Amino acid sequence: MQMPTSPEDERCPTVAPVCPPVAAPKVIGLYGVPGAGKTFLMNKLNQQLGEELFAFFEGSEVIASVITGGLDAFKKLDESEKAEYRKRAVQKIKSTCSETRKVGIVTGHLSFWDDERRDHPMKVITEDDLDTFTHILYLNTPVHMITEQRKKDTERLRPSVSESRLCEWQDYEIKELSSLCLDKNIMFAHVWSGLSCKLSTFIRDIECHDEEYNMAVANERLDKILSNHSDNVQTVLFVDADKTLSEDDTSETFWTMLEDLKGVHNPLRRLFNKMGYSYAAFRQAMMYYEDQVCDDDFSSICDDIASEINLYPQISLLLKEAVEHKHVCLVIVTSGLRLVWKKVIEREGLANVVKVIGGGRIDDGLVVTPEVKRSLIVRAQTVHGAHTWAIGDSPIDLPMMLAADKAVVVVGKEQTRSKSMDGALRDAILNDGLQARQALLPYNTLKPRLDLNILPVIHLEDENIQSSIFRHWFRFYHATDDNASKLLSTPMRDDAIRGPALQDAHKKAAHYLSTKYLAEIIGLETFPVRHPQNKSIDGYRLLNEGQTLIVPLMRGGLPMANGVNEVFPTAQLLHAKFPHDVKRENLEGIVTVILVDSVINSGKSIVEFLQHIRQINDAICVIVVAGVVQDQALKGNSPIRAVARSMEVTIIALRVSKNKYTGKGTTDTGNRLFNTTQLD
Repeated sequence: MQMPTSPEDERCPTVAPVCPPVAAPKVIGLYGVPGAGKTFLMNKLNQQLGEELFAFFEGSEVIASVITGGLDAFKKLDESEKAEYRKRAVQKIKSTCSETRKVGIVTGHLSFWDDERRDHPMKVITEDDLDTFTHILYLNTPVHMITEQRKKDTERLRPSVSESRLCEWQDYEIKELSSLCLDKNIMFAHVWSGLSCKLSTFIRDIECHDEEYNMAVANERLDKILSNHSDNVQTVLFVDADKTLSEDDTSETFWTMLEDLKGVHNPLRRLFNKMGYSYAAFRQAMMYYEDQVCDDDFSSICDDIASEINLYPQISLLLKEAVEHKHVCLVIVTSGLRLVWKKVIEREGLANVVKVIGGGRIDDGLVVTPEVKRSLIVRAQTVHGAHTWAIGDSPIDLPMMLAADKAVVVVGKEQTRSKSMDGALRDAILNDGLQARQALLPYNTLKPRLDLNILPVIHLEDENIQSSIFRHWFRFYHATDDNASKLLSTPMRDDAIRGPALQDAHKKAAHYLSTKYLAEIIGLETFPVRHPQNKSIDGYRLLNEGQTLIVPLMRGGLPMANGVNEVFPTAQLLHAKFPHDVKRENLEGIVTVILVDSVINSGKSIVEFLQHIRQINDAICVIVVAGVVQDQALKGNSPIRAVARSMEVTIIALRVSKNKYTGKGTTDTGNRLFNTTQLD
């Protein structure tokens, strides 16, 4: 991304543009105590991964290459001199990776331990190492295997080290590296030397994964969900999982179970306290999950967690109600463990309609950061033209709440709810313009968050709230496949028919649409008429027909508008070429406006009229009638779908066309209607 210039830069063309910083190369340190199998494993990785995207470095060989006399000369140096050559070696590795744009894989040492001269390991890792490595993978090889490998190593003279000393050494290195990596924002994970296939998967993931890739995967997941859900998704509900769907924190439960099983403490609190809710922090969390349990054990633990989760009754009702509305798509987007919530949704029998976007393992392909949550909201709005709701409970959810059309904060029990949410929420409301409401779950005498004036309480099962969530923002009715439509549209599409005959065809189409759709949508009212037998009977007309305004978009919409007016003769007719032709006084006392056009191409003109009328009076019912609507005007983030995120839009058409061609000259509908093709 190009760096923006300052105002001074814009005024002074002689100032050179600021170039974006070159991204540091990805360099993976492969660590472990001597004899853990680093060199063997790196050679195996070389065979599996190849050298097109990766560069492999044996740490000792690189050191030998930067000193005259090689390793023999290096070993004779004192520790300060050795540190200087280690620095040169790692700089060479970094430079090579930058020039080749390859991911470096380097065998290295954190420490050495000479049993005869020291009672503790001597740390040899340098600041330059820590400034170069972006990832460190530690070979957590069982000590009995290390002992055997050291004995069998004929290329190196390795002193005898007891298994207890190896175990102590290994524990020291894991603890030390874990702390150093967290301080230096280096990704760290344990790996098992016997799982080279898993390790190669891990490294391939490191090679391709960055924030841009992560966002692309998240967007792709959403696109697939929405495209598979329905051709007419109008509303997307984005719902957080932990402490939103239920009072459970599944990540906390996971680590509690792991502590009981293996004595492993939860590393996430320290991680997020240090790195915040960043992409790097969530990637590191994923690595913690990967290096502590294998895939089968991970799935088993997730099964156990899911079996104990009870959804809030109000949330369960909301999920099941969403299933009944095909125009609504519900997406659970979690920064926690996707697999747990996938299993919960499957248990609830909702897996076919409620989808989960989340991470936790390499195979998930992504991590869900606050920025990812916000981006998914924006994508649903701008790419899919959907009205969006965001429901969450913590600061991680605030970016998506700010971006959503509607937001609900779930407030749980005081002892388990997010402690940092009050301050972050107040700031978002007062400084960032967040407009949200809060739902107390469960209800029993919970204390609300903040002042009820700035964060009103709602009940998710309330009929009005449900009506708002499941509201149809966009309604489209068309008769494309009706036999009547095929008959009526034939003369409208016949190039030989022009002038008054074509106008008459448009009128007939409008007659049909008025009786088939408008009368049903708006409704009818009775009024007295005189029967031929000289008695009064009920007649029918459009509901509030005298307070209905028909507005043809001139000039192409006039013949159809006249046809609508013939069916509803007491309605008013107002010619309008531009939106401002409809004035405030024209709308006084009006209940319904019927906008009429012959063809809707992009929908831009119709949207301008809709916005203008609603700006004058947003209580007026506005319905659009057209002869033909282009398919693309109804999809994605077209002007019509975009405006339907903020106001109800109803369109009636004789047919839908997939032909994107816009008429001009002799093919323009207005010219054909009024025999003015020679004037264009």
